[in-house]
Formats: sequence, C-alpha cells, structure tokens
Amino acid sequence: MEITAEDAHELAWFCAELTDARALARRMGRLAELELLLVELREGTRPAAAVAQSVRTLLDLPSRPRGYASFPGQESAPRPAGSYICPGGRCSRNERRTPGAPLHECAVFGEPLMFG
Repeated sequence: MEITAEDAHELAWFCAELTDARALARRMGRLAELELLLVELREGTRPAAAVAQSVRTLLDLPSRPRGYASFPGQESAPRPAGSYICPGGRCSRNERRTPGAPLHECAVFGEPLMFG
C-alpha cells in the first residue's frame, strides 16, 4: 500500500500518542479494540489515516482538522540538527533529544527512532 502524505502525518501522530491512547483505552475498557486497530496498522490492511480516524472515534477524541501535511523528506526547511526520525520512513515524526535523555521509540512498530 502506498503511503500518502496524510498517512505519514497520521502515523506520526499515532506513534507519538500511542502510549497515552493505550492508557485512555484501558480506562475506557476499549484496549482490545485499540489493539485490533494497531494490528491493522502494522499489517497495512487499511491506510494509516483511516486507522487513526477509527482510533479517534473509538476514544472519543476530536478529529484532526484537514490541512496540508508534508511527506517525509519533502519538508521545505531542512531538518534541525540532532533530530530523530521514523526508522522505516513510514511517517513524518521528527523529534529532538536532549543529551542524556532516553531514545525516542516508535510506539507502533517498537523500533528506536533513527538519527537523521
């Protein structure tokens, strides 16, 4: 399945917010449903944007407003020095890390972010 700019943006959101989403789903008694959506995301059976919308609906979160989302590597400005990016290039997540802080990790695929 081809990754669109919207999918990359939504996958970045999902990756960054998955820990909080799991905690919320656990409190709501919807953790099993969230994990099924995560399986769909990992297996690529549905676009990331569709899965993210399903997660927002499941957890009663507001929908993401429509707007422009750049594709990874296509940003108009260069990445800041010292940033960590999606290890598989699947999303647009870009995190800075302070010295000595733990490495950021992709919560969706369980991989550490890559320095780039």
